[in-house]
Amino acid sequence: MESKVVTQTPTVKATGNPYMTLIGSWAAWLFDALDAGVFGFVLLAVAKTFSVSLGEVVSTVAWFLLATGIGGYFLGNISDRIGRKKTIALSVLAYGSGTYLCGIADSVMELNIYRFIVGIAVGGLWSAAAALISEMWRPEGRAKAIAFMQTGWSGGNLLAAIFAWNILNPNDPESWRHLFIYASIPAFVTLIFVLIFVKESPVWLANREYIKHNANKIGLGEIFKPQYLKVTLLALGVSILGMLGYWIIFTFAPAFLQNILKIRIDQAPVFLIWTGIGAMIGYIAYGYLAEKAGRRIAFAVFFIGMTIMVPVFTYTASHLPLTDGKLVLAGSNLYTLGIISALLGFFTGYFSGFGAWYSELFPTSVRSTAAGFCFNFGRVGAIAGIKLVPVLIPLIGFPMTISMAALAYFAAAMLVFTLRETKGIELTSGN
Repeated sequence: MESKVVTQTPTVKATGNPYMTLIGSWAAWLFDALDAGVFGFVLLAVAKTFSVSLGEVVSTVAWFLLATGIGGYFLGNISDRIGRKKTIALSVLAYGSGTYLCGIADSVMELNIYRFIVGIAVGGLWSAAAALISEMWRPEGRAKAIAFMQTGWSGGNLLAAIFAWNILNPNDPESWRHLFIYASIPAFVTLIFVLIFVKESPVWLANREYIKHNANKIGLGEIFKPQYLKVTLLALGVSILGMLGYWIIFTFAPAFLQNILKIRIDQAPVFLIWTGIGAMIGYIAYGYLAEKAGRRIAFAVFFIGMTIMVPVFTYTASHLPLTDGKLVLAGSNLYTLGIISALLGFFTGYFSGFGAWYSELFPTSVRSTAAGFCFNFGRVGAIAGIKLVPVLIPLIGFPMTISMAALAYFAAAMLVFTLRETKGIELTSGN
């Protein structure tokens, strides 16, 4: 059943060009994903540079994921207070600067700090951008607009793979530094675009008087009050399960291919090229499905798709024929790996759904705070999974360990039906 909102405030009409705002938000998310995605390609190289174990480098990923939760929550709240546009600009500046600093880090500790900065920005950007696009677009086009914005994530991962493919040099153990430095440059160009072309949300602007006179109702703890608590916790649960599966796969898949199939470090990015292409199609497909069948059905379909594809991917990849102990990326091998990687990427299209659904579940005064917390703290929940992976690999092997992500996806598919359907809901400045 479609949900409807009854308020005393009429729906606010968008001002400015919503398409330019969408493009700016997309670009910000694209290069945000680029800066987030490059780290998966350099885990082994970083471990070698600083003479540490893989487990210690994985701790850097854990710090990054923790930071996305903190950033999504705190910067989401800042977005509710100072506006969506300003928060997007601040986030872009932070992730660009943090990525550049990663390239000149002198220790794992420094790298942890700089990736923490990037993580804060990743979380904060999504919170503000999801709220901005949701408030700028009509209900009948909202899911598709968010889906388009979300393609920036797969596009950024695709760019990360392309950057890694062209910059990483197996004969230069320090080439990972160049990858971070070059990956930071597009962020500063995007910042200029955002400042010039992205407009503030008219819904947030219309809500400023409410914010001014009700500061106690937009605090960080507001989403844990009785009227919101159940929805907050259920939405967080969906995010944790979806993120748990995703970060296990996409953090360790390049290392899995290097370890099991003996693919070189400069060849491993081919995995994200295929998954990136599949994901871009999946994001758009999700948007159309969500508009037709509703948010819950669309989520369930894509989560079940991942439940099936994770073990299919690991089993198929680990049984590809090797030549002299290595996988030759040519002929049928290239074709098979490409198909299973693209299908795996396609079903990550569920990420298109979080922005619209979470924005529709909460009012304007806490929208970015709630969406930022529920979505980004899902990554914090994923920390347990990525910390457990290096422990399980020696016990049950790489393929079986990664395949366990399917269990999280199946649970997520069931949990989505505990939240209400919001297809067709109007977003206003009313509270």
